[in-house]
Order: sequence, then structure tokens, then C-alpha cells
Amino acid sequence: MTVLYGAIQFFFWFAYGTAVNFSSVYLLDCGLSNTAIGVINAVACAVSVVLQPLVAAYADREKSLSIRVILLYMIGGLLGFAGLLILCYGRGAALNGGLLGCAVLLVQVALPLVNALATESINAGKNLRFSISRGFGSIGYAVMSFTVGRLTARYGAGAAPWVLLIAALCWLVSVAVFPFAKPRKAGKSAAEQKGEGPLAFFRRYPVLTVTLAGCVLIYTGHMLINSFVFQIVSDKGGTSEHMGIVMGLAGLLEVLTMFFFTALLRWRDHAFWFRISGIFFALKSLGTLLAGSMGALYTVQLLHPLGWGLMTVASVYYVNARVSDQDKIKGQAYMTMTLSAGTIIGTLIGGWLIDHTGVSGMLLVAVIVGAVGEGIVLFGTRKR
Repeated sequence: MTVLYGAIQFFFWFAYGTAVNFSSVYLLDCGLSNTAIGVINAVACAVSVVLQPLVAAYADREKSLSIRVILLYMIGGLLGFAGLLILCYGRGAALNGGLLGCAVLLVQVALPLVNALATESINAGKNLRFSISRGFGSIGYAVMSFTVGRLTARYGAGAAPWVLLIAALCWLVSVAVFPFAKPRKAGKSAAEQKGEGPLAFFRRYPVLTVTLAGCVLIYTGHMLINSFVFQIVSDKGGTSEHMGIVMGLAGLLEVLTMFFFTALLRWRDHAFWFRISGIFFALKSLGTLLAGSMGALYTVQLLHPLGWGLMTVASVYYVNARVSDQDKIKGQAYMTMTLSAGTIIGTLIGGWLIDHTGVSGMLLVAVIVGAVGEGIVLFGTRKR
């Protein structure tokens, strides 16, 4: 089960990274400005914030389609948009921006379902080690970074949609063969859950809600960097190939944290590592701001596994331990919504900040926002 789910994570993050992180390379080549790229990504993420809890609430119902089937439909849509991007490359900035925005939307909505596929299997007693499987996702992200960075440098930005198409097809196959049966859940009936919205969830888990608010700010700082890696690398004298190296290093290094997370849990619980991760998000932002060369920027990636690497695993365990059975999928969705909300804010203001204050001004904002977010997380997680 761990290997089969690891394949899902590998190809999901391969597709996710191609759609999200190389959107700047692709859309700049299509003639869009940094501000316009930020708006497109922000709109896609804003729509995903609306859809994620709706899809999760539906998936939590007893008589809904299983998570696996819902994912298969989403991946089918992603394949369609990748094919359209291939056909429409160079045929209008607005058209390509809209198509890529739809692809970003689909992978954002799919993220909590991918995580919930694992937690639902674990809760059902399946032998699945999430942290190791998630490590395969980081390997996929790293391979994607090196591959797409090299391909776009050699063949141009038009290579990215082809990679997205192949990655989505492999992701479809991995989900289709994964053995998953929708579990029966104790607690509220489907009829009782049907009318519940986000406010009911937040009232039921007020301490978790405070923590989620802090995560929004942490991810805002993170996405100010992650959505504009190409611009940061260019500011330091690099190219799209160097961008691929930076992202690939980060992806490979975070694998170490994920593979050894079970060992870390023997030392301290998941809440401790969740708290620690926010500190390293802020430190990475500071290091990126201070880096004066590509060599220094490569070195800064050593902080990545203790930030993103820890949080992406610890947050799944943290939420799963703090919500009741009938809210498991919704809990993962709301945690993922913090990433989507951070992406909205980061991409929306990041492009504007680069156009008006430069890369250094944008990175300074990333440091401040991340530090404030970590303070809120420390406050929210001090209580069970």
C-alpha cells in the first residue's frame, strides 16, 4: 500500500509542480506581465478555496462517490486542459492564461483529496506509512524540477504542457490501480452533515481555526517565493535551468525529512514538529533575501526540509488527530485551504511587489508575513 500510494504522490506532485511552479515561465513566454500571472494564479486558487470544502463535504457523506473516483474525474479534466494548452500554445496570452489557470485550479482542489486518500486508508487499518509515501511525492517534484527546467531551457516554454499531459496520464493510472474502498463512518448522518458549512466546522474546532489562520500567513510568505522562483533566480543571474536546479534541490532534500519522520515522532509528537516547521519557513525567506548569488541560493535550500518538508507531513497528522471521524476529509481540506489562501495572497501581491518594489522588496514582505504567521501557529498549537 505504501508503494502504491507513493506512486500517486509521485505523479501528483510532478503534475502539480509543472502546472503551478512553471506557470511563470510559460505565461511570461506567452507575453503576460508578472502582475497578470499573479492575478491568474490568485483567481484559480480563490476558486479552489470555494470548491475544496464543498468537494470535501460531499466526499465525507456516506452515499457519495469515493475519493478515488472523484480524483479520477479531476485528472480526466486535467488531461483535457493539458491537451488544449498544447494545441493553443502561442495563440493568445489570455487564452493560454485561462487554460493554465484551470489546470492550476484542478490540482489545488485535488490536493486535500490526495492526502485524505491516505488518512482514510490508515484509519481503516491499512498498512500505509504516509510520511514515506509523501517522500515519493517530493522525489517526483524534484525529478519534475530538473526535467522541466532542462526541457524549457532547451526547447522553450511550450515543452511544459507536454510534460503536464504525460504526468497527468501517469497519475490517472496510479489512482486507478490503488485499492481503496469508501469506509463507513460513525457520527452524524449524511442528512445532518448536508447543511453544514465552514462556520459550523470552525465553531466546533476553535483552537484549530486559530492555527489555520497562522498557516495562511506562513504559506503566504512561502508562496511569495515559490510562485516567483523564476523571477528570483533571474534577479540573481540565473536561467530557467537554474530554476529547475533550485526547485530540484529543495524537492530532494525534503525527502530526507519525510522518510525519517516516523523516527522523529519517537522523539517528539507531530504537534512539536508542526510548530518547529514554521520557524524554518521564515528562515528560508530570510536566506533567500540575503543570498547574493546562485551558489548562496542553492545553499539556502538546506533549510527547506525543516520548513515545507516537516509541515507538509506533520500538518496531516496534526489535523487527523484533532477532528472527529465525520470531519476527517473536511479537516484535510481546510488545512489545504490555508495553502490555497496563502497562494492567493502571495501570487496576487507578489507580482505587483516585483513590478513596483523589485524582487528584494517582495522577499522582505515574505520574511515579515512568515514570522507573524509562525507566532500565531505557536499560540494556536499550545493547547490541545
